[in-house]
Amino acid sequence: MSFVFDQVKEHLHAGLVAYVAQHVRQEEGPTGVALDCWAAAILAGLSQFVERPRAMRRIYEGLDTFPTEVLEAPEKLVRSGNLAQDDPKDRSGHLLGQLFGANLGAARLAVSEHAGVSPVAASELLGVAGPIVLGVLSQRLHKGELSTSGLANLLRAERRRLNAVLAPRVARSLQITSPLNIEEEVPPQTEGMRWGIALGSMVALGLATLLAFKYCTG
Repeated sequence: MSFVFDQVKEHLHAGLVAYVAQHVRQEEGPTGVALDCWAAAILAGLSQFVERPRAMRRIYEGLDTFPTEVLEAPEKLVRSGNLAQDDPKDRSGHLLGQLFGANLGAARLAVSEHAGVSPVAASELLGVAGPIVLGVLSQRLHKGELSTSGLANLLRAERRRLNAVLAPRVARSLQITSPLNIEEEVPPQTEGMRWGIALGSMVALGLATLLAFKYCTG
């Protein structure tokens, strides 16, 4: 299965970047860089909670009901006014505010300087990247029928990809450890072998105990 970041990039295609750049009055190149910065930072920030079940449960609940319709017409994210009663920009802003808190201000400046866009544009671009990232994650939740632990595993696996795209300056502004810790995956064959050895040891121990009992009572 593809990385979430790469799936997000498919939605942040050249046509959308050009449309958004015109709206925020920035060049297309820097606009695309800023959108990528935000996407990587959001995913990296979420991945920081994979070892905290209670926090992951809250994140899961937020993503489970996040409107995926935003992926069908992402250009609406740059239009003024609410998109609908359940505005993805409002939902995204609330979730990301809980995730990053007061660090969002510093992150806006870091993205601005790294990408070469104005701070105001960087803030507006978060309003585009945020709903798309959360929409993709929500879509993956439903299509893959993921549980809370499944979401944690998805984000944990994402770290390998994020280390290649996460801007260190942006990571520091959000207090994200960079590079992200990558846990070595255990190949299925190795995991099966471990279980086999453990089971064999338990059987051998049981037989030895039984023989010892018979010998003592014989």
